[in-house]
Amino acid sequence: MVLHNKGAYPKICFELLSYMENNWPEHLTYHTISHIIDVANVCDHYIEFYTIDKAIADLIRISAIGHDIGYLKTPVDHEEIGIIEIRPFLEPLLNARELELVFSMIRATKVPQNPKSFYEEVIADADLDYLGRKDYDVLSDGLYKEFLHYNVVSNEMDWLNIQINFLENHSYHTTFAKENRSHLKLEKLNELKQKRIKLKF
Repeated sequence: MVLHNKGAYPKICFELLSYMENNWPEHLTYHTISHIIDVANVCDHYIEFYTIDKAIADLIRISAIGHDIGYLKTPVDHEEIGIIEIRPFLEPLLNARELELVFSMIRATKVPQNPKSFYEEVIADADLDYLGRKDYDVLSDGLYKEFLHYNVVSNEMDWLNIQINFLENHSYHTTFAKENRSHLKLEKLNELKQKRIKLKF
């Protein structure tokens, strides 16, 4: 996965990426550096689509790059762990208000999502953008392997049930995602339901 529009990113983003690349757990097959870059690329698209000013765009990009840094420690409450992990990188560069904006955007990716501002909606939708994309199967397979590692699921039926439940209860927040991702997401939901029926019999 290649980071698009590199010149628009604050230097700290590349420092964070380097730190994570050097320390990333090998057993993570969905929450990977590629996933982080994917989320950043989607955020970059939103920034352009909604003409978000540079000051806020910088914070969105930092949040996107840093949103899963907590996985270096644990998948449990990784958003809050990630905020602790990322704080020393950001404190010399950002004021208190900017720090809180970044931290709130990282928290906005926590599932079930409950974003409180438009910028939180942007990163929340970017984090789950793949739900309404053609590469859903490839990416979700990585999540399946990750869940097997953590004993969240034990077989394909468990995994189908989790996917179906998640897709049924998930809603996009931004107008862009609602208009451009919801249709394929619904198609995938129906496909998974049919697959579950066949698996049962």
